Amino acid sequence: MPRVYVGKLSYHVREKDIQRFFSGYGKLLEIDLKNGYGFVEFEDMRDADDAVYELNGKELCGERVVIEHARGPRRDGYGHGGRSCVAVLKRNL
Repeated sequence: MPRVYVGKLSYHVREKDIQRFFSGYGKLLEIDLKNGYGFVEFEDMRDADDAVYELNGKELCGERVVIEHARGPRRDGYGHGGRSCVAVLKRNL
């Protein structure tokens, strides 16, 4: 599923703020907030494209945010292309 990076977030931003900010740009499957940045996963690639185009540089909770397509796979074990335990064990032998 298409993911969008949200950078330069206020440390006070909450999930409901993100939902409101991206409302009107399609169905959100997941919101993953970190300290100062986050990721939003969309159901449809066209919706993600529209959000990146329209929302990059807009203000959210007092900060001008960076909105761009996420680079690379997810790092929480759900993405593809991660290393397997077997590969790591073989290298260490």
